[in-house]
Amino acid sequence: MIIILHGKDNYRSDKKLKEIVAGYKKKNPTGLNLIYLKKKLDFNDLKTESGQIGMFKEKRLLIGKGLLEDKDLKKEIEKNLEELAESENILILKEEDKVSGKLVKKVEKMDKKKGVVQEYPKLKGKKLESWYAKEFKEREAKIKSRAVRKLIEYVKDDLWRAENEIEKLSLMRKGEEITVEDVSEHVRPDIDGDIFKMIDFLGKGNKKGAIELFQDHMKRGDSPFYLLSMIDYQVRNLLAVKDLEDLSYNEMKKKSGLSPFVFKKSHSQARRFDFSKLKKIHDTLFAVDLDIKLGKITPETGIVLVISRF
Repeated sequence: MIIILHGKDNYRSDKKLKEIVAGYKKKNPTGLNLIYLKKKLDFNDLKTESGQIGMFKEKRLLIGKGLLEDKDLKKEIEKNLEELAESENILILKEEDKVSGKLVKKVEKMDKKKGVVQEYPKLKGKKLESWYAKEFKEREAKIKSRAVRKLIEYVKDDLWRAENEIEKLSLMRKGEEITVEDVSEHVRPDIDGDIFKMIDFLGKGNKKGAIELFQDHMKRGDSPFYLLSMIDYQVRNLLAVKDLEDLSYNEMKKKSGLSPFVFKKSHSQARRFDFSKLKKIHDTLFAVDLDIKLGKITPETGIVLVISRF
């Protein structure tokens, strides 16, 4: 059997993978036939692993993460799909992004006992709101609808962070209704995510949108120093990515030293800027930081100056 878990929402796909592993361990407590495949794998190795008989006559559960990033391996899996699907063992292919192409379509058409595809796109709108509400309900926590919407405004679709914030608020109120004021007081807005949004605005020449985003944070009482440091952080990320442009995508990701999420965002944004412009912006950030420390300008003025240089 072959199972493909893919999509941009890695929180839910990771949770599904953990559920499968937990279910497998319950039936096969020795754990000897739970195999995590190495990232660099040719098809012959995969075929051998998939075809081996498990110890104690147990099914083997093979887990491969990011294997479909290798285009050649993906083609070989597609070519030999029936053979892999007929195996008594279970092969799970877990991908951090959406997988497209013939392979997914072929698995989707298979009998569910042979192949399953589950896509996990980012939740939006009512679906995202329902997910938050469900998580509070599972913890037997009461929360006003307005408070849920406020929490989404602060945390957005970062379900990893949302889980922690929901847990914190649920334990803090212990059966009492969670209010908008509770969220405002105990949850920090997603400044980091808004920095990506601000750079997206600036890359498209939308300085007005970037200024409005900055003003929203000021109205919420966020620290202008932190905002400035995050802009500086992202500009340095963009410079690092631009400096590696001659390499392949995977080599760039490895050498950049950035997390997969930050690299992906930075790689996409870097295409909108040339290196010399980013260097000038970085120099402006250095000069602005110095002027703020010397008391020549306020941090709010400094951020407006930096935005104007894009």
